[in-house]
Amino acid sequence: MTNIVRQAQRMQGQIQKVQEEIGEKRVEASAGGGVVTAVVNGNSELVEVKIQPEALEDVEMLQEMIVIAVNQATKLATDMMNTEVEKITGGLNIPGLF
Repeated sequence: MTNIVRQAQRMQGQIQKVQEEIGEKRVEASAGGGVVTAVVNGNSELVEVKIQPEALEDVEMLQEMIVIAVNQATKLATDMMNTEVEKITGGLNIPGLF
């Protein structure tokens, strides 16, 4: 039983290190053919939004494109984190570890 606890603690340490490393990475997604681009860090925090001037002509469409781009970028960041954690855990879902 002690061995299992040590392994879990080691995995938790590895996951924490990966979370810190991924937190510094950035992913981006765009909508409207690149009219709006959202940049999100590995912690799924929005860090930048780029808007092309032509998007300002239609506020409702701009709002929709921002939501789409942010949602896509956030999903990419979450997927990136999940992929790295799965490498450590071997795909096991261990409650409280992540």
